[in-house]
Amino acid sequence: MAKYTNTRSSLIKFMLIVGLIVAVFSVISDNLPYLGDGVTILEFIISYLDIMINSLPMWFILALLVGYLFAKDMKEAAFLGSIYTIASITFYFFYKVDTIPLPFKEQAIIYAIWFGTSAIGGILGGSLGFLSKKSKYALLILLGGLVFQLLVNGKDSWGDIVGISQNLTYCLVILVISLYLVIFAFKRNRDQNVEYLKGDGSYDVL
Repeated sequence: MAKYTNTRSSLIKFMLIVGLIVAVFSVISDNLPYLGDGVTILEFIISYLDIMINSLPMWFILALLVGYLFAKDMKEAAFLGSIYTIASITFYFFYKVDTIPLPFKEQAIIYAIWFGTSAIGGILGGSLGFLSKKSKYALLILLGGLVFQLLVNGKDSWGDIVGISQNLTYCLVILVISLYLVIFAFKRNRDQNVEYLKGDGSYDVL
C-alpha cells in the first residue's frame, strides 16, 4: 500500500512540475521574436529549449515516460498518459494570453480540438511507454515519429541556427535509439545462443 501511495505521489509531482514547465516554455515559444545572425548564446539557448519543449515529439516522449514509469498495465498507461497531456495543455491555456478575443463558439471549438488531440497523443504515448517495458522494439514507433517530424519540418527548418539545432537533436536521438536497439538485439541473440549451447550440453560459453 505504501509503495502504491508513493507511486501516486510521484506521479502527481511529475504531472505538476513537468506539466507546468512544458506549459510555460510552450507559451514562450509561441511568442519568440525572429532570431537573426546576431543572436546571443543566451538567446539561442532559451529559444532552443522553448522550441524543443513545445515540439510534438517532446510532448509525446513525456507522455511515454508517464506510461513507462507509473503504469501497471496498458489500460492504466493510456489513462495516465492522457491525464498528463490534458493537465499540461490546461496549464498552457492558463498561462496563454490571447491578444485577439474570439467568440465563445470559436474558442470552444479550439479547446475541443486541442484537448482532444492532446488526449489522443497522451493515450498513444502512455501506451507506447508501457509497451517499451515489455519490448524494446516498441521504440521503433518513436523512431518513426522522429523521422516523420524531420520530414514535416522540411528543408526550410535548416535555414536558421535554432532550426538546425532542433533537427540535429532529433537526428541524435534517432541515432541513439537505433544504436540501443542494435546493441540490445545483438546481446539478446548472443544470450540466446549461450543458453542454447548450455542446454544442448555441447560446450559452455563463459
